[in-house]
Amino acid sequence: MGFISLEQSENLFWLGRYTERVYLTLTYLEKLFDVLIDKDPQAYIPYCDSLNIPNVYKDSTDFMSNYLFDKKNPDSVYANLSRAYDNGIILRNSISSNCLAYLQMSLDTLEEGKKSNSYGLLNQQIIDYLLAFWGGIDEFVGTASERHLIKAGRYLERLDMQLRLGAAWEEIEVTLGKMERRLKGAQAQYATENVQAIWGFARKRPLDPNTRLVALNLAQVIVSHQEN
Repeated sequence: MGFISLEQSENLFWLGRYTERVYLTLTYLEKLFDVLIDKDPQAYIPYCDSLNIPNVYKDSTDFMSNYLFDKKNPDSVYANLSRAYDNGIILRNSISSNCLAYLQMSLDTLEEGKKSNSYGLLNQQIIDYLLAFWGGIDEFVGTASERHLIKAGRYLERLDMQLRLGAAWEEIEVTLGKMERRLKGAQAQYATENVQAIWGFARKRPLDPNTRLVALNLAQVIVSHQEN
């Protein structure tokens, strides 16, 4: 296992988090956009509430455009993908130019999509690039510890979004297992008691929404990596 500096570990962890955030957001938006267009033009409001992001949008059309493309909005897909790319640039010698290229192509696709407002095809193309990115992490990242850190970030982000967006406890249980295996593989310090508490909730399958909120609060302090 090669030496990984604290700064590099932060970059690896947040590369995983931001990339997964964009991937899961686009996956969820495919369904949400259909609801906004065909059923409920206000459906973006509870979505913003669930993710604790400011509702700065005039209406559903404004949301569909600016939540994807607005570079100045820190919660937009573009902003999060840019953060993933920035971490990738710093880590290019670790993750390879192949993996970095998939992030660059995703950003380029967003730029093109902003010009054409082609939501559907745009989303799927970026999802495909990001899946290829994850395949490249397995193929090109040289050390197991680096892969573990990237994927620890990936699965912690997935856990956070699953708790926020109402995923089934069975899905959350699977994510917990993947996340903890990666944290242990990276020999990372983390709040094991928080993970065990969420495991307990997942196994009991509680229906009380307050339990999910408690689990989310526990998940947010599993690791101490500062957002990068």
